[in-house]
Amino acid sequence: MGHSTGYSIAQDIRATALRLVAYMGGLAALAMAGASLFEATPGPAVFAAQPRPDWVAVERPHPAFDLGWPELSGVPYDYAILRRPADGARKDVMTWGDAASAEPFATVEIFRLGTVAVPFLDAASEIAARITAFAVTDDVKPAGTIDTKFGTVPLIDFAIAGRGNEHRCLGFARVFEAPAVQIAGFSCSAGTEVVDRAVLGCAIDRLTILSAGGDRALDRLFAEAELKRSFCGARSPILAATPEHETRLTAPLSAKLGGLKLRGSLPPR
Repeated sequence: MGHSTGYSIAQDIRATALRLVAYMGGLAALAMAGASLFEATPGPAVFAAQPRPDWVAVERPHPAFDLGWPELSGVPYDYAILRRPADGARKDVMTWGDAASAEPFATVEIFRLGTVAVPFLDAASEIAARITAFAVTDDVKPAGTIDTKFGTVPLIDFAIAGRGNEHRCLGFARVFEAPAVQIAGFSCSAGTEVVDRAVLGCAIDRLTILSAGGDRALDRLFAEAELKRSFCGARSPILAATPEHETRLTAPLSAKLGGLKLRGSLPPR
């Protein structure tokens, strides 16, 4: 009887040990299977929504601004609208030509802040942030100011190169508080020649608004600026003849004076 009991206990111990070994082996197999499953199947982080890009280009943009630039009429033109989903900010960007060509090129950007009031930087920093894609061959530095219909505009001088073509450029940036808008951009010559400040000032003066999208403050800003527009001397018969004066000034002044019949004598001076 005791022998039977002892045998039974030993048998139970061996069976228990075997079960433990099998159990541990099963756990190991499950662990290995789980590891391979996690390796083969992406976790939740992989399927999580990817972060949205900072700026999204609008397809088939409807221009809200216009700028006639006669000096750049022969280069390709592009109008783009970029929106920032995070706060609703918007950029309207007009581009003429590109740095890779041996022609003059320019860009003008109207940046409207969104719900997040991020302060604009100084003019030099704003321009530097917009030319990071180019090889800067001369430092970005202040170059005085010009007077425009939008008030005094700071100028920034620099030079860049694209595909071996070096361009001398003149940038600008004008910030407004109400509404929170910045008008910035740059004009680059075909080569290393200095950009004409007067030409750039006239281009800025020709910037007009087509549609503010219900933004009355922006409409008011452009309306008030238009009242200060000089038209680059087009209203002055001395600097640029108006249509009425143009026919009178077609002949050289000396020829007109030569055909005059003077009566009497001129008093001595």
